[in-house]
Amino acid sequence: YMNKVRQAAITREIIEVVSGAQAL
Repeated sequence: YMNKVRQAAITREIIEVVSGAQAL
């Protein structure tokens, strides 16, 4: 369970970084 939550958080961070890079 903890692994799933952690993976979801990491995925969200990656999406945010990619979105930020595209904004530039």
